[in-house]
Amino acid sequence: MNETTEAKLKLNKEKRIYSRVFALVAVFLFMFALAILGVISAVDVDKTVSDSENRTLATMPEFSWSALLDGSFMKDFEAYYSDTFPLRDMFMQLNTKITSVLTQFGGKEDTVLITYEKHDSDFVGEGVDLGVEGEQAPSQNHHASEDEVAVKGAILLSGTRAMEVFTNSSAITDSYSALVNKTAQSMPAGVQFYSMIVPTSVEFYGTETYTSGAHSQKTAINDAYSKMDNSIIKIDVYPYLEKTADQYIYFRTDHHWTARGAYQGYLAFCDKTKQTPVALDALETGKIENFVGSLYSASNADVLKENPDYVEYFKTRVDVTGTVYPDSSLTNGQPFYIVARAVNSDNKYLAFIGGDQPLEKIVTSNKNGKKILVIKESYGNALVPFLCDNYEEVYVVDPRKTNFNLPEFVEQQGIGEVLMINYSFAMSNKTFSDAMYSMLG
Repeated sequence: MNETTEAKLKLNKEKRIYSRVFALVAVFLFMFALAILGVISAVDVDKTVSDSENRTLATMPEFSWSALLDGSFMKDFEAYYSDTFPLRDMFMQLNTKITSVLTQFGGKEDTVLITYEKHDSDFVGEGVDLGVEGEQAPSQNHHASEDEVAVKGAILLSGTRAMEVFTNSSAITDSYSALVNKTAQSMPAGVQFYSMIVPTSVEFYGTETYTSGAHSQKTAINDAYSKMDNSIIKIDVYPYLEKTADQYIYFRTDHHWTARGAYQGYLAFCDKTKQTPVALDALETGKIENFVGSLYSASNADVLKENPDYVEYFKTRVDVTGTVYPDSSLTNGQPFYIVARAVNSDNKYLAFIGGDQPLEKIVTSNKNGKKILVIKESYGNALVPFLCDNYEEVYVVDPRKTNFNLPEFVEQQGIGEVLMINYSFAMSNKTFSDAMYSMLG
């Protein structure tokens, strides 16, 4: 055997040794990482709420043989583990940063594409009555140009504004109109029923691509109204929002309207029902600073975090007392603030009626005998405080948070008016519709 052959054999032997060493090290590191994750998983307490996503996390499903056999247990367990695996928040943030960097290297410095998964659940909480002051509203930009806009899954990002992309179909408006009709028909005789569907910010600040055709909320809302019974009074808030789109009527980092936006809904309601609205400048006002909302949670776009919103609030002119109840028995109540001056939570939208609660009763200093029930998802929260100026009692129910016979409750309390308010996306929200149907007796 010559020296060259011996050298090659020696080199190959060394390569095999190094390969085995590297393989052993890789296996060791992998097993070590698994062990660490196992230890963390064993001692870690599952979070119930994601602060970064502003939603309730899935919980460990209860085991049963029937659930295992029909596949629902494994499906629920996958959702639970996806929401609670160790170091989840860290990995999500890391993924966002990596995606951002890779996108920029791809030549799209102004565009970050991040998958957005929409959840039906909203963050729930209460406000606290402390006072703060703030600065003037950020300026509002009307329709953005195409090259300023980036599509983030179901989110449109234009400058410092994020917007959900809306898509309609006749099946959606058919389904929602049927729900409203059924709810109105279930009410006791003599009760006046109102329906208000609120468009979102993309309708007024998005490009034509996302405000026309199947994306037109105006078309969808009018279609839904046209399918509702004639006895239902439709509150068309669209023109009120359209003419004030240069004001701070929508948040830029959150999917909700602001108090000023909700006031436009209140004006539309008063005009249609021939009531006198309270003037906005007659109300005590203030601001809660540094609000970064749901659309930042969904997109993790740094530009939104660096340009936060604020929550402007308007206190009621009349004296009010609010109590939240778990059900229609109106027992075991807890007091709540109709409008809070400060919120001990990242979700500053909780300033309005304490967020999404099962059943709330507001008694005002008015003595006109008028009572109204507001059936709502979270868009109704900012509207309710304004209604207090016109009614002696205001009841608020969120079907997603409770379940009782609603028509029976309306009759028992002597409620004469019912308003169902939802934003356009809620028309396709199965959680809301299923919960609503279950309350109709």
